[in-house]
Amino acid sequence: MVPAGVVAPRGAPDAARGAVVWLHGSYDAATEARPEDPVWLRPLLARGYELWHFDRPTRPDPLAEGGARLLQGVAALRAGGYRRVVVAGFSRGAFIGLAALARPELVDAVAAVSPAAHGRRVERRGEALAAFGALMDAGGDVGLALVLLRDDPWDPGPEARAALARASAPGRAGRLLLLDRPEGLEGHMGSFEPEFAARFAGCLAAFLDGAAPASACAGR
Repeated sequence: MVPAGVVAPRGAPDAARGAVVWLHGSYDAATEARPEDPVWLRPLLARGYELWHFDRPTRPDPLAEGGARLLQGVAALRAGGYRRVVVAGFSRGAFIGLAALARPELVDAVAAVSPAAHGRRVERRGEALAAFGALMDAGGDVGLALVLLRDDPWDPGPEARAALARASAPGRAGRLLLLDRPEGLEGHMGSFEPEFAARFAGCLAAFLDGAAPASACAGR
C-alpha cells in the first residue's frame, strides 16, 4: 500500500474525510507504465478522501494472497486514523478488491468496475461465476458499487453476476449500486471513457461516501 503520487496524503488521517484504496488492472511492469488512475475517482478525492494505491506484482498475481494483503493494508489505514475507507478497483484489481466486502469493520464501501480474474475461455465461465458468487455470499454490511459494461469479453456472464449481486443486497442493508450495462458504454475499458466519468463520477462518489443512496445514479 503506497500513497498515490498525484495526491499527497496530508499526514493527518483524522483530518481527511477518509482513504480510498485503488487497485489497478493487470499490466506488464517490465514493458508498461502503471495504468493511470480513472477520472471518475476525482469527485471522491474532492470530498476529502486521500488516494492510496495497492500495488501488486504483475506475475504471479494470486487472488487469495492479494485479498489478504489488501486487508492487511486496509487495517493499517484504519489503525492510522482514517475514519472511512473505500476500496475501488478495475478488472483483476476489482476482483481482488471484492475480498474487502467480508470486513465491514474495516471497509465502508467497495467499488468493483468490470471485475475479471479468470480469463476469457468459455470453459472457465462456471469457475468465474462460482468465485464471484462466493465473494457476494461472504460479504458483510458493506456498500457495493458494481459496474458491468456491455460487450465485455472478460465478463463470464453479466446477467448471472447482476443477479448474484442483487441477491446480496439485503445483507448489506440494501446498499447496492448496480450499473448494469448502461447504454452507450461498452467493452472492458469503457469505464475509462470520458462519458463514463461525465455520467457517473458524481453519483458514485456520493454513494461511496455514504452521502446518497444507490438511486442517485438512476436514469443517467
